[in-house]
Amino acid sequence: MTRIRLLVLALALALVAAACGDGDSEATTATTAAPATTTTAAPTTTTAAQTTTTAAQTTTTTEAMEEPVAGLAPGNYQFGFTAVVSGAVAFAGVPHLQGLQLAEREINETGYLGDGVTIEFLVEDAGGDQAAAIAINDAYIANDDVLALVCCALSSVAGAIQPNIVEAGLAWVDHAAIAPTITDPDNAFRSFPLSQPSTAAIAEAAVAAFAPDNAVVVVTADNDGLVSDRDATLGVLDSSGIEVLGVIDTFADDTDMSGPATEAISMGADVIFLAQLGNTEVLMVQELRDRGYAGPIVGNLAIATAETWEQAGDTLLGTVLPIAFFAGKGDPMVQDFAAKYEAAYDTVPDIFAAQGWQVAWFMAQALKNGGEGTREAVLEGVRQIQTMETVFGTLTWDARGEATIDAWTFVQWSPDGELVIWDGSAEGLLPNINQ
Repeated sequence: MTRIRLLVLALALALVAAACGDGDSEATTATTAAPATTTTAAPTTTTAAQTTTTAAQTTTTTEAMEEPVAGLAPGNYQFGFTAVVSGAVAFAGVPHLQGLQLAEREINETGYLGDGVTIEFLVEDAGGDQAAAIAINDAYIANDDVLALVCCALSSVAGAIQPNIVEAGLAWVDHAAIAPTITDPDNAFRSFPLSQPSTAAIAEAAVAAFAPDNAVVVVTADNDGLVSDRDATLGVLDSSGIEVLGVIDTFADDTDMSGPATEAISMGADVIFLAQLGNTEVLMVQELRDRGYAGPIVGNLAIATAETWEQAGDTLLGTVLPIAFFAGKGDPMVQDFAAKYEAAYDTVPDIFAAQGWQVAWFMAQALKNGGEGTREAVLEGVRQIQTMETVFGTLTWDARGEATIDAWTFVQWSPDGELVIWDGSAEGLLPNINQ
């Protein structure tokens, strides 16, 4: 049972905010990953260590070990998870936690790690605050029972906690933040595909579909991950010969996008690209449409939640975005996870729920690879993970601990408030409220 040191009322409110409903169409922008070898949502993993077959997951050997790893001794093994179930980013943090806890229960109930072996994610809510996150992770580091750390939802928080974790030397797995520098230390890893390739992919698709002469880019300038997304977009526009009329800086705590929206519209952009946090990006889309902008908007996964639709409604029409997880995909692993998540929480899982689910299985696999409950063994177990068949598709890790994916899905909001496939064409873009 995961211990959650949160106010019950705060969590209850956050859970309400996370309700969502995704579409049921399927398409991808590239060749999709081969389906999993089982019909369960647990990932299929290739490691450099051992061969184990269970009903939940298969691990295969790619490099022989000098000595086989013995099974884990019965007991409860703990990881420290930094949550964001309060504050501006709770729209992502609540499904993160729900996905993680769902996977935790399945790992334990199926005996995936062996007889009498369970995992437990200790949970503390930082609310997106850097100082709080530092204190939480310092406490985890001081707790010898915590074998590894899982954090963060925000790149700014990841940057704040990084020095102390690097000094401590235990494994740190980023489950949602997108700054490329997170995996620079040799004890830091990412359990999901980095967003910058998806940003470049949808920018290329938008250029091909809409044939713009010019564009405007809007960024959350105090978030390193989104600055990297901005740069990925600018790289595509530059290589495609598209004139950039301007780059407009916004900030994470902004609550009024009327000024930036007015500025963007005044530039006469054919297409507007957004690289913002969800709490500001949804406001930007609303302001652009309310002020009459009728062109295409290219956003990111931060606005792929039901809460976004509840806030912005049909102003979201005509906005496309890339995601690594789409609940409407027909892959058996995706459908199994979606069914379990909906049964547990009465809502369809979004990208953030998938990130929580994936990191729990990733940590379980690392523990299994390591074969014993020490920080050193878990760190080595993480390093041994090479590929996983996941709800995102096939993930492959490079020497930096960075995960890559072989396909992205482009989606858009429908008038029914559901995410549906964007086929990458101008004709396939649904009309917005100003057309």
